[in-house]
Amino acid sequence: MNGKARKNKVVLGVYEDVTVQDIRNYVANRKGYKKIITTPESFWKVIEAIGDSIYSDYFLLFDECEKAVQDVGFREGIIDPIDAFFTFNGKAFISATPIIPSDPRFKDFTHINIKPAYNHEQAITVFTTNNIVYQLKSILDQYSSTSADRDRNYFIFFKSTKRIRNIIKGLKLTDYAVYCSETSAKDLRRNGIEHAYDQINDKFAKYNFLTNRFFSAVDIDYEDYHCDPIIIILSDVIAVEHSVIDPATEAVQIVGRFRKPERIEGEADIIVKKDAYHISNYNSKLTSFNETEVMAILEDKRKLHEFISTFKPVSDIEYINSFIDEILKINGFGYFLRKGDSNLNYFMVDNFKYKEQVKLYYQASTSLIERYKTVSHFTVTEESKFVAYSLTDEQLQNISDQTAYTTVNDFVSQRLKEIMESESTFNRSVNLPLLRFSYPDQMSVIDQYGLENASKLDYNINKISKQMEQSQGLKRLLPIIRYIQRTFKIKGYTSKEIEPLLTKGITETGLTDLKPTIQLLRNGAILSERTRIRKDENGNWLRGYEVLGYVHNF
Repeated sequence: MNGKARKNKVVLGVYEDVTVQDIRNYVANRKGYKKIITTPESFWKVIEAIGDSIYSDYFLLFDECEKAVQDVGFREGIIDPIDAFFTFNGKAFISATPIIPSDPRFKDFTHINIKPAYNHEQAITVFTTNNIVYQLKSILDQYSSTSADRDRNYFIFFKSTKRIRNIIKGLKLTDYAVYCSETSAKDLRRNGIEHAYDQINDKFAKYNFLTNRFFSAVDIDYEDYHCDPIIIILSDVIAVEHSVIDPATEAVQIVGRFRKPERIEGEADIIVKKDAYHISNYNSKLTSFNETEVMAILEDKRKLHEFISTFKPVSDIEYINSFIDEILKINGFGYFLRKGDSNLNYFMVDNFKYKEQVKLYYQASTSLIERYKTVSHFTVTEESKFVAYSLTDEQLQNISDQTAYTTVNDFVSQRLKEIMESESTFNRSVNLPLLRFSYPDQMSVIDQYGLENASKLDYNINKISKQMEQSQGLKRLLPIIRYIQRTFKIKGYTSKEIEPLLTKGITETGLTDLKPTIQLLRNGAILSERTRIRKDENGNWLRGYEVLGYVHNF
């Protein structure tokens, strides 16, 4: 909106580096209506710059208002403007996906619902599964196999940069970009993920990963994405519990990031096709309290907090004071109080209720699909279903990079045995590629040895590896073994006779790293125990070995 103007700005953006004086300069120089857009954390600078006249002269619009409830648990500063908000003569709390706060100061507000006169429902396919990465891979493979979809770009929304890094490395993606916070972008680059950015730019790739910083309040213009986007939302509640996504708010905001192309006079409208997916596992161990239970929990915490605070003994002993403070901290009710005045922080309470409600959608294999069916913004496709794999996220969670190699071998061996002993050919066709994808090192041993041969060793990778090492060793020694069997006759040889014969064979075969030892001779010949071979010219017995036969099982 400001174009190239640096001084006479139409709109002033206020964030970390913008000062109070910058705001004063804008107010003084801008003629006519003034529009200031600020982060909640920088709102105090606007108040300080303008003063009390702001409450009558300005209208305060709190946009994407559901974030005040959703984010306050980890971003407490998001509600810094709330007290001042109620002082403004003109104000509004708005969002396309609002969560109505329980703060009693909102009770007299007018609720206005704006409903589109056109069909705004987005078709979405919801897969619940026990292996989200492999289900993601199956979708990517599906599109890449179709010529009409091969050139489309993916936009993958996930709240965990660590899991994003693992996916990029696991799927061996090269044409990718990650959009996240500045701190996370630096961390990703330190860990080998070079294409990480903290702002939307023109560097969109084939595979684009976006964290929750870009779930809402960021418009991605068609000129930037310039394609029919494939939108994939990921939730991994096994490894990252906070990666849950609320279908009624966050999912709606995500699919709404991609703005329609601007209509050009005289040209046909550009129709953008958006395919949307949500892939998630589930965790039956997740706790979830309803609103009544939440309020009962808070009431119990309040009573204990007030009792301890009221009857807190005065002591000169630092340990006792620290102990009492620790009890209050463990009780946790202070978390739900406003800083400074000990009144109830309604947004923290709402955040608790909200998080417990959302967790309910991730406790069973059908819960998430059923929740999407109740959200008016979406139409759930018939392809939506639960997809099971023999190798699960829960199992993978227990096998880390630090797990001993032999332990991983045992784990893969057991999974492979279960798959191969299954009567379902479909099970084998789906899960064998999954094992190869997840454990390429272990499965390469199996594939080299052959599934049929592996079955004779009960698919035990440790035994198979040892067998292959022995087999490979004998194959390598085959030239020297043939030399031994050509050269050494069925008779006795002294130690002094054996060494030069073996040395000659080593030279002829080119296996120069070998030593002319009795053990090398045993690879091709069956020897007696050391014994007397014959007498020398002085009548003394010479000791050595008698060749009794030849080794044929190589």
